[in-house]
Amino acid sequence: MVLLKHIKCKRCLLDFFICHSCWRGQAYCSKECRKAARREAHRKAQQKYRQTEKGKEAHRQQERRRRLQRSKKTMDDTSSTPGLDHDNVPEVLSSAMPCCRFCGKTGQIVDHFPRRGYGNRYESTHLVSIYCQGG
Repeated sequence: MVLLKHIKCKRCLLDFFICHSCWRGQAYCSKECRKAARREAHRKAQQKYRQTEKGKEAHRQQERRRRLQRSKKTMDDTSSTPGLDHDNVPEVLSSAMPCCRFCGKTGQIVDHFPRRGYGNRYESTHLVSIYCQGG
């Protein structure tokens, strides 16, 4: 029996399930949401930094370098920076049985995963017997 935890993605608000073996404290449903949230957090931090005197000076120097490079470019050069897709939301998987978003295992939904019995080999088998028997 695989135990699943119900999680709501912090970025796209998609509900998804994750099994105990895949769970590492995830807050996002996919790599795309995690990367987009990281970009948004970095952009916000940059805006805050640019309001400081040190940030303003760094921005001025960066703009000077950019203008100097631009003046050296020929008309044939094109930008190599790809556009960002900010609305890349993963597809919703519809299924009668809840399954892990990452490995696909189906199972039973729980509020919290049981603690793993580190170090004591008898304690971990005891927890498995409790959850398999339902008591």
